[in-house]
Amino acid sequence: MFDAKFDGCRKARLVAGGHRAPDITREEAYSGVVSMETIRVAFVLAALNNLDVCAADISTAFLHGKTKEKVFVRAGKEFGIHHGKRMLIDKGLYGLQSSAARFHDKLASSLRKMNFKPCKADYDLWIRDKGDHYEYLAVYVDDLLVFSRDPMSIIETIRNEYDLKGVGIPEYYLGGDIDMMTSHATTKDVIGTQEAGNDEKDIHLDVQWIKQGIKTAFSARTYIRNTVERLERMMDRKFPSPNTPMSETLHPEIDDSPYLDDDGHHKFRSMVGSANWLITLGRFDIAYSVNTFSRHSMQPRQGHLIGMIRVFGYLNKFWKGRILVDPNYPKHSVYPTPECDNWKEFYPDAEEHVPDPSETPKPRGPVVRLTVFKDADHAHDIMTRRSVTGILLMVNNTPVRWISKRQKTVETSTYGSELVAGKQAIELILEYRYMLRMMGAPLEKSALLLGDNNSVVLNTTMPSSVLKKKHCAVSYHKIREAIAAGIVKFSHISTEDNYADILTKPLSPKAFRSLVDPLLFRNPPNE
Repeated sequence: MFDAKFDGCRKARLVAGGHRAPDITREEAYSGVVSMETIRVAFVLAALNNLDVCAADISTAFLHGKTKEKVFVRAGKEFGIHHGKRMLIDKGLYGLQSSAARFHDKLASSLRKMNFKPCKADYDLWIRDKGDHYEYLAVYVDDLLVFSRDPMSIIETIRNEYDLKGVGIPEYYLGGDIDMMTSHATTKDVIGTQEAGNDEKDIHLDVQWIKQGIKTAFSARTYIRNTVERLERMMDRKFPSPNTPMSETLHPEIDDSPYLDDDGHHKFRSMVGSANWLITLGRFDIAYSVNTFSRHSMQPRQGHLIGMIRVFGYLNKFWKGRILVDPNYPKHSVYPTPECDNWKEFYPDAEEHVPDPSETPKPRGPVVRLTVFKDADHAHDIMTRRSVTGILLMVNNTPVRWISKRQKTVETSTYGSELVAGKQAIELILEYRYMLRMMGAPLEKSALLLGDNNSVVLNTTMPSSVLKKKHCAVSYHKIREAIAAGIVKFSHISTEDNYADILTKPLSPKAFRSLVDPLLFRNPPNE
C-alpha cells in the first residue's frame, strides 16, 4: 500500500499523488484513444450514409471505474468518529496511475451492453449494425463522438449511467475546429461569424458547398491563431507573411549559423511540437517543412529557428485552410490504366488477403473509392543524399492520411526512390482497405495509385517488363503483385497535378499554391 497524497480534500475533487507510487508493470495504466485518421474516415462514412454527428464529454470520468491499485487515505475530521483511520480507495481517483485504464474498462463494458463492438482496425472506434448501415462511436478517453441517424438516443442511453456535458454538434475536437456548413444565415449569424473570424463570404460558400453534398470540414483555425499569438509574445516579434512555409532554395542540413542557446533551443522545440500537432489536425501543407527542421531538434541553429518562424508566419497568413469532408467520387476514368490479361503467368498466386467473412462486418452503404498520390524527391538531402517520400491518401474526395518522410536507404537513381515510395503507398492502401472493411464499408474493386514517374508506372503495370536493378526487387514486386491481385491500379499523372509533390520538397509560390489551394482552400465549382 501507499499513502495517497491529495491536492484537495473535497469528495470528488480529491486528486491522488500517483506519481509518488511505484511504477505499475503488470497492469495496463493508460486509456486507449481513437486516432485522428479514424475520425476523418468516420466523418466520410457518416456523410456517405447520411449520419448526424453529436459530441459529448463524460464528467468526472475517472471516478466511474474501480481501481486495482492498493491505495488508502487517512480520514479527516469530516469523517467524525472515523477520524484518523486508514480508508481504502475502491473507486477510480484522479491522479492514480491506472485510473484512465480502469475508466476505459468501465466505458467499454457500458458500450457492449448497448450492442456496440470495437472495430478491429481501431479498438476505440465502436460500431453497431443497424441493418442498412452502421453507427459509430469514437472514444478519446472521456470525449465521445457519436455518428448516427439518431445520435441523441445513444447520448441519452449513455446519460443514464454517466454525467455528460458539452452535448451537441461538435465544434472543437482535440485542438481542431469542426466546421458545420450553414445552409442559411440571419444578420445575427453573420455578425457572430465575423466575431469568430469568418465573414459573409464564408457563409455564402457554405451554402454552395451544401449544394455539392458537403456539410462538414476540419480546420485548425483556433489553434493557429492562439499558437501564433503565444509564439509572437514568446519571441517578442511579429512574424512575417510569406506565401510558402519554406524557401524553395533552402537546405537546413547545411546551415552553418551559430547554435541556439538554451532559451532559443526551448523556443525552437516548442514551435516544432506545436507545428507537428497542426500537421495531425490537417495542415499537411507544412509537413515537409516541419519534418525537415525537426530533424535538428537536438542541436538547432539560428537559421533553423528563423525557418520555423517562417512556417508560423505562413500559417498566420493562410489560417483559413480546411479539409472538406467530401463524399463525392473522384473521376478515375481520366487516369487510364492498361488492362493486361497475362498477370497470372507471372504472379499465379497473387490475391488480396481478405479477412474471414465471419470476422468482418457485412458491407453496407455506398461504395468507397480510394485514391492515392505518391511522389519521391531523389537525393534532396545534401548531407545524406537520402530521398523523401510523399504520399497523400484520399477516401472519396477527402484527404485522410499524409506521409512526408525521408527514406531509410540511399537510392542511386530517381527510379529507385520512386519505387520505394510506391511500395510504401501500396502498404498504406492495404492498411486502409483493411480499416474500411472493418468499419463495414464496401470497397471499389481496386484503389487508384497515381505517380509522376512514367518509367516506374510502365515497368510495374506491364507484365512483360524486366527489372534491371536487382536491389529494387522488393519494392518492384510488391507493386506488381498488388496490381496483379487487382488491389490497385497504377497510372501516370503529371508533376503539376501530383498533390504529393508538396510533401517531398519546397516549391515555388506558384507551384505550391496550385497544389495546395484545391485541397485546403477549395472554392465550390460555380465560384
